[in-house]
Amino acid sequence: MTLQMMAFDRASVRRTDADGRLHIALSNMSKATVNPYRGNEIPNWQELGLNPDRVYQLLRCPVEIEKSKDTFNNLPILAKHVPVTAEAPMQDLVIGSTGTDASFTAPYLQNSAVIWVQEAIDNIVAEKTKEWSCAYRYVADMTPGTYQGLRYDGIMRNLRGNHVALVEEGRAGSDVVVGDSKMGMTMALKTRKALMVRGA
Repeated sequence: MTLQMMAFDRASVRRTDADGRLHIALSNMSKATVNPYRGNEIPNWQELGLNPDRVYQLLRCPVEIEKSKDTFNNLPILAKHVPVTAEAPMQDLVIGSTGTDASFTAPYLQNSAVIWVQEAIDNIVAEKTKEWSCAYRYVADMTPGTYQGLRYDGIMRNLRGNHVALVEEGRAGSDVVVGDSKMGMTMALKTRKALMVRGA
């Protein structure tokens, strides 16, 4: 059986259990790319001498994502972005959890997930809110450069996951979404040669 035939065997990465919870076997939860951030969104912006109102382009570096992937296991999934800790768990916003098998397959940080709240499940099915948005701590290294032709002003180092939010439109892009059958099809269309190049 070829790689392509095996990939097409996956009809969907979603499953609903006997109690109605939605399990997602695989999702792109973040990705290596360059995104805009206002100066005052960047940790220690004052010490770094950044302009709070200027927009800086930051690289979510593939090497840094690979190193940090395990910190995105067992994180709470929230209905909106709010920092969470053991002392302030924001339980009224928790709608699920990420899995225990986070991995990095360039350019994506991937993981399984489960959604526990019916309203959130309904919004996913209706494609109202189905994009992931990861929240994490990081150290800003304001060394400029380019990544895949995109200019950046700094690199996110030492990423540490805090939570994942389910949102209408995430910063990482429309390909960072709750997995479904379309995701399986996209994976299937990749050739063996493309997978080998990506791995290299």
